[in-house]
Amino acid sequence: MKRKSLLLLALISFALLVLPNGLYSAFDKDEPKYLEAAYEMVKSGDFITPYYNYEYRFDKPILIYWLIALGYKIFGINEFGGRFFVSLFGVFTVFLLYWWLSRWKDERFAFWSSMVLLSLLDFIVMSSVAMPDIVLTFFMTGALVFFFEGFHRKNRNFYRLAFLFSGLATLTKGPVGLALPGLVAVIYLILRRSLIKTLKEIPWITGLSIYLAVVLPWYGAILYKHGYQFFKDFIVFHNIHRFTGKIPGHPTAWWYYLANYFWLFLPFSLFFPFAVYRILKEKRNLGDDILEFSLVWFFTVFLFFQVAHTKLAHYLLPSFPAFSVITTWYLFNLKERIPLYLTAFLFTTLALAGGLFWKVKGWPLEGVIFLIPPLVGTWWAVWSREALRPITVGFLLGMLLFKWVTLPSLEPFRAKPVIGKEVASIKENCPKCKVVFLDFTSPEIVFYYRKGKLPDLKPKAVKRLLSGREPVIVITRENRLKKLKGVKFFILDKRRELLPKHSIVVISNYPKERFYGES
Repeated sequence: MKRKSLLLLALISFALLVLPNGLYSAFDKDEPKYLEAAYEMVKSGDFITPYYNYEYRFDKPILIYWLIALGYKIFGINEFGGRFFVSLFGVFTVFLLYWWLSRWKDERFAFWSSMVLLSLLDFIVMSSVAMPDIVLTFFMTGALVFFFEGFHRKNRNFYRLAFLFSGLATLTKGPVGLALPGLVAVIYLILRRSLIKTLKEIPWITGLSIYLAVVLPWYGAILYKHGYQFFKDFIVFHNIHRFTGKIPGHPTAWWYYLANYFWLFLPFSLFFPFAVYRILKEKRNLGDDILEFSLVWFFTVFLFFQVAHTKLAHYLLPSFPAFSVITTWYLFNLKERIPLYLTAFLFTTLALAGGLFWKVKGWPLEGVIFLIPPLVGTWWAVWSREALRPITVGFLLGMLLFKWVTLPSLEPFRAKPVIGKEVASIKENCPKCKVVFLDFTSPEIVFYYRKGKLPDLKPKAVKRLLSGREPVIVITRENRLKKLKGVKFFILDKRRELLPKHSIVVISNYPKERFYGES
C-alpha cells in the first residue's frame, strides 16, 4: 500500500507541477524577472551578482537564480528549463510532508494530507513558476519538521538538520528563513512549557556552524564585492523596510490576507475554520502532538505576515503544509454538512461565472473544461457525504486540465511574450536599432527580448529619438501615445493584453517594411 501511495503521489506531482511547465509563457511581473536575471547570469558567467535588465537586482539571495540557471544549462534557455528545478521543490515538499506524517500517523493520513497539500490552488500556482516561494516553503517545512523530530525524539542530529534547512531557506529568501521557523519553534516550546530545557538540549555550536557554513560563502562574497550597496538594497530595503514600511505596488491593508484567503486555499478554504473550531472545542484533540504543532505552525506564519506592513498573497505559502494537516484531520472526522454545501455553492458560482467570462472574452471553449471536475467533485461530496476524496480528486483533475489544456489554449492571446519575441526579431534584422520603453515597462517583454538592456524613457526623450534619423523601436501601451503629440511615428504592431483593457503597441520612426529582410 505504501509503495502504491508513493507512486501515485509521484505521478500526480510530476504531471501537475513539473511536466507541463513548458506549455505556457512566463506570467506575472515577478517570474520573468527571475528568469531574465538567471539568463543574464548564464550569459555573463557571473554567478555571484544577480542582474535584471543589466542592472543590479538585490531583491533576493542567490539560490533561486542558481536553480534557474542550472535548468537553463540542462534544458536550454526556455520556460521549462527555468522552472524545472524550482518546481521540483513543490514535489519535494509533498513527499517531505508524507515522510513526516507517516512517522507519527497511519499511512492513510499521511497520503491524504499530502494530496490535500498538492491540491491547494496557490501551492500549484507557486510550484509552477520560477519564483523562490516554493523553494522557501520546502526548506522552512524541513526546518520545522526536523525541529519537531529533534524535540520529540530527543535526537540532536534532527536539530542539526533544522539548522541546515534554515540556512538553505536564508540562502533562498533572506533572514526570514531563520527567523520564522525559529519563531514557530519558540512559541511551540513556550506553550509546552519546555523552552529553557529544550534550549539547553539544542546543539548550538554545531547547528550554528552548519547554518553559517551554508550562508556565509555567498553573503560574504556579495558583501565583499558590493559592500554598502548590497547591504542597503537587500538588508535595509528588501527585509527591514518590507516588514515595517510600504513598498510601491505591494498592498498594506490589514484585511488583505482575509480577502485573499478563499482563493489561496481552494478547494478547502471553507473547511478550515470549521476544523479549527472543532479542534479547540474538543479539548482532547489538543493532546495530539501533530495537530498542536500544526496549529502553532499555521497561525504563527499567518500572524507574522499579517503584522508585516508589506503583504503579498504567496507570502503565506509556508503555512500550507500545516493547513493540510489540520484540514485532513477534520475531513477524516467530518461532522458538519455546512462547509460541504458552502463549497458546492461556491464552485457552482465559479463555474457559471467562469463560463460566462470565457464567452465574453471570446477565448477557446476547450479552455473552460477545467471548471467541470471541481464542480462534479464538490456535488459528489454533497451526495456521498464524504468530502476528502471527491473534492481532492475533482480539483486535481481540474488543475491538470488547466495546465495541460487551458493555459496552452490562451497562449495566442498573450500579448507581451509575442511582442518581446517580435521586437527581438526586429533587432536581429536591424542591429543598429535602438529599442526602448515609453513610460512603461514589462518584465515579460524584457525576458523574451534578450537582446540587451531595454530602458524605460520619458516622453521627451522618446520624442527626440523619434525625430532623429537613427531607427528606433518604442514599446508602450496605447494610451501613452497621446504623450507623443506632434511627432510622426509608424505603428508596427498592436496587441490586446489577456486580462487588462490595454493594448501594447510597437512604434517606430520608420515604417514596418524597413525592419524585415534587412541584412
